[in-house]
Amino acid sequence: MKWIESPDGYCRFCFLAKKKNGNAVYRNKCRRVLRPLFFGMVPSIKKPVWAMVVVTDSASEMSPERLRESALKIFHKMEWDGAADVAKG
Repeated sequence: MKWIESPDGYCRFCFLAKKKNGNAVYRNKCRRVLRPLFFGMVPSIKKPVWAMVVVTDSASEMSPERLRESALKIFHKMEWDGAADVAKG
């Protein structure tokens, strides 16, 4: 994940899954899993960011559970509060 502080005060997220990792169904599934996790964190983010989240694992290696675990690791690294609440919902 790459990020910068938001120049306009709003959180923005971009989810990128490359073609070499899987077909369109896989790439869209990654976005569908990640989008609610990240947008659910917006109320607990103290400093808004613009972030680009890159999925690097191939379709054979990735599962929705693994995507959620990876997102939680990112949340803890960024020190965003409420990461456990988002993972449950």
